[in-house]
Amino acid sequence: MMKSRQKAEGPEVSGLRKARSRGQKGNKKHHPSKLQNFVSKLGSVLHNSFNLKILLPSALCLFTLLSCNETFEPFQENDKFNFTIYGYLDASTDTQWVRIAPVRGEFDMEPVLPEMTVQLEDMETGQVETMNQKLVHFGQGFNAINVWSLMDILPQKRYRLTAQTAQGRLSEVSVTTPEPFPIPKLLTSSVPGLPTEYFLYIDDIEHLADVQSRWHYRVSTPFWEEERFHVFSLMSEVDQINGALGAYMVELDPDSEKQFIMDDSIVLSLPDGKIEFLENQIFVASAGPEWDPAISNIDDLVYFLPDGFSNVIDGLGYMVGIFSRNIPFRTCLNEARELIGCPEVDPFF
Repeated sequence: MMKSRQKAEGPEVSGLRKARSRGQKGNKKHHPSKLQNFVSKLGSVLHNSFNLKILLPSALCLFTLLSCNETFEPFQENDKFNFTIYGYLDASTDTQWVRIAPVRGEFDMEPVLPEMTVQLEDMETGQVETMNQKLVHFGQGFNAINVWSLMDILPQKRYRLTAQTAQGRLSEVSVTTPEPFPIPKLLTSSVPGLPTEYFLYIDDIEHLADVQSRWHYRVSTPFWEEERFHVFSLMSEVDQINGALGAYMVELDPDSEKQFIMDDSIVLSLPDGKIEFLENQIFVASAGPEWDPAISNIDDLVYFLPDGFSNVIDGLGYMVGIFSRNIPFRTCLNEARELIGCPEVDPFF
């Protein structure tokens, strides 16, 4: 199994924007959440953006803590919760990124790495690796910690992540990665006189964790240009067509997504401002047995969780194991003209 490559320089990429949902079925309108609007405004100040896997600055992390446990008081002395841990282990990628922070009595973190050790353990073989730490400066007093590892995460295995302070205070969480699923198939339906329609078919998934449409585009004026990324969550568009077989269908609407990006861009209001769409990819993820249907998609793990949600022992937050596929927006046929899944591609961010 070929694993997709993650950028070695870390999870921060310029220009990543996120919409949580493409909207309700039928009208294809986009309704970004209040939280997304906050993140967008914050991003304009920070001159930085969030990677899909590590999206939450420390301020949003605090909001998540409040939603996870109503009795938690971040500004008071705390002797129950040691760390917040958010994210997932992906058996399809070569680098694992997780957001971790000691539970503090302050709103934001100091711009220094705390004294802590984070380890990732293969619970079957006993292999243990110490994860690397990266302090992320978002500006305006917002700082966060991403831990990462090149440990080879495999499907259908159980892993434990442990975080420990210099004083010995510890939090841990265990997750199971799911089995691989077939590459999704993208059908293009063209009927003369009618708009072209696109359908994504997904098979053999017990816990569908996310479906995303990812865009890579370039904005420019005569004096400046920048490449950007935009992600649409399509989980609200998913129809389960066979529950026993784990089969799903998603209607795709690339024209609506491109129009949303253009309408949301200030560049087009500038003289000779342009947007050039470079690539569209489809991301599909399944989750292991720790997945809960109340979690709408994998970004809920770092944006917000239902009240009381946490699978971290002596800590806060939520982690799962996933397996993912990343395919181009393209229809592929075999020699017999049968619909097949297109070869996977590396994520463009």
